[in-house]
Amino acid sequence: MRQRQHLVKAERFASRRSLIHSIEVWPARSATQRARLRELLLVLKTVQPDFVTVTYGAMGSSRERTIALIEELVGEGFAVVAHLACLGNTRDELVELIHRYVALGACGILALRGDPPLEGAVDLPLGELHYASELVELIHQESDLPVAVALHPDGHPDAVDLLSDREFAAQKLAHADLGLTQFFFAYPSFAHLRLAMIERGVTTPVIPGLMVPSSSKQLQRMAEMAGIAPPDGAAVVPDSGVDDSAVFQSQALETAITIAQMAIADGVRGIHLFSMNNAEITLEFFTRLRAIEPS
Repeated sequence: MRQRQHLVKAERFASRRSLIHSIEVWPARSATQRARLRELLLVLKTVQPDFVTVTYGAMGSSRERTIALIEELVGEGFAVVAHLACLGNTRDELVELIHRYVALGACGILALRGDPPLEGAVDLPLGELHYASELVELIHQESDLPVAVALHPDGHPDAVDLLSDREFAAQKLAHADLGLTQFFFAYPSFAHLRLAMIERGVTTPVIPGLMVPSSSKQLQRMAEMAGIAPPDGAAVVPDSGVDDSAVFQSQALETAITIAQMAIADGVRGIHLFSMNNAEITLEFFTRLRAIEPS
């Protein structure tokens, strides 16, 4: 019965189309980033995603900016799934944030362990909850919001091995309403994760998270932050020795659309885009996606 209730709640993440469209956005930290974000918000009105996820910085470093962006997006009529991380918060602080998200009108919460502080960062308390599964339970106790969890197709960077990571992922996903994956570079990574969840009897929908980096430098940086290896031949460097970002971006978009097409053919419930607040890429990606998705 609990599993059925989760699947019913998962439908609240999307109701307008058969394939869920979702987009991750970042709170702006500067005037330049704010201008990029304004451009993206205009694109979101065109794309009309089923929901938008708003990131929550390492150790809660963007907490107030996250809350402000959630309020703005809800005010603009978007369904918002708010990120929430264990690390850097006490249990009471997490409860307060859950209630605050409810009051702001969030349509769901993405429960995360969170990133530890960067080397050399100011020491902060790690918090009383140490795993996303604990946070999932707390959110269910404190609200009726659907809960999404993050999954790692190539394995969590801190996992002992891939098998144990799959076991933890299945346990976490079984108590959530939706799974959103970290970005990955080859479709078999996602296919193997999805099969592993099915083999373990988990029926909660899993949606692939895709990224379209605008340059090889951005790809390398994002891969390093995620703790995964970039694909072979990631850098596109012509004879001039200068990174040709236009060529790279075109190839990256083609790769992401190909992965999305393979996932759709396998019956996934949706596609999630890590926008990196890039309005141009976001618009192009979803324009291309609509051309290949089933009617």
